[in-house]
Amino acid sequence: MPAPPFGEGPRAELVAWMLGEAGAPARIDDVGNVIAPLGPEGDDTLVFAAHLDTVFAAGTEIAFVEGDGRLAAPGVGDNSIAVAALLHLARHLHGRTLSRPVALVATVGEEGLGDLRGAKAVVDELPVGAFVALEGQMLDAIKLAAVGSVRFRVTIRGPGGHPWGDRGTPSAAHGLVDALSGALAEAHAAGIVLNVGTMRGGTVINAIAGEAVAELDLRAEDDRLLQATASRVEEIVGWTHDGLEATVEALGRRPGGRIAPDHPLVEAARRARERAGLPSAEEGASSTDANAALGRGIPAITVGITTGGNAHRLDEYIDLAPIGRGLRSLEALVEELATR
Repeated sequence: MPAPPFGEGPRAELVAWMLGEAGAPARIDDVGNVIAPLGPEGDDTLVFAAHLDTVFAAGTEIAFVEGDGRLAAPGVGDNSIAVAALLHLARHLHGRTLSRPVALVATVGEEGLGDLRGAKAVVDELPVGAFVALEGQMLDAIKLAAVGSVRFRVTIRGPGGHPWGDRGTPSAAHGLVDALSGALAEAHAAGIVLNVGTMRGGTVINAIAGEAVAELDLRAEDDRLLQATASRVEEIVGWTHDGLEATVEALGRRPGGRIAPDHPLVEAARRARERAGLPSAEEGASSTDANAALGRGIPAITVGITTGGNAHRLDEYIDLAPIGRGLRSLEALVEELATR
């Protein structure tokens, strides 16, 4: 079922129904998240979250190709297999006595310009004590740090005109190129990752561009450095030559953060992997729904269900053999945290 950013509604309804069938009655909140509360009421809710949305447009054909131990389809690894893992977790917990509140959550707005609106709403509306983000292709990792990001849209406007008859008139396209060159140099000097994700502008080859637009994404593990560099980049792209006008629009902010390696949540994840027969994980940083929790000082990690590749491509795939161990690790993790 397609679930592009801001179009997750039909999948949310399906997942809510499937959770109910699995013994975990669910509701859909005001932003579109599917939330299935389990166990006792309390102020220390353990959240397991997997995002509903994929990067693909609603009209993208979803055709499955299986072979060589793999299953390929748009969005199968990022993040449909993780949503399926929520359903597995619901079945695993059905009828069990839990020692703390648990919420199984399928979130909206993780991809594209969603700005983590689903995960941010979850940490606002639930008394979250710990947050576990599920990602389909990260079985080899436990992510302890959140890579923060800041996103802008910069628009340069000018009078336009004829390239010969109006020569000397400033071009919005040229102004944008100059601004982006300065921004990239600033980010590089600060050690910050800056990606110019989209660029557009002008009308025809033989006209001075009257408008040019770019969307920028800055990322770093050091949130203070990220914010300081983002402020400087905003100043750079906001300056223009005489005759041009610049507008800078904020598109999103993913907070950074980090959990201590010896935190009980991390130690529980390590034990869960060991119980499932998985090797030691790579412990690094990523950008997931866990950012919303870590940015609020809530203990959070990201774990995976299987391995795979080609994320965000039409030939995205997951490896089938590791799924069983990934699910066993997930079962062991909830048992470590909520059944003892």
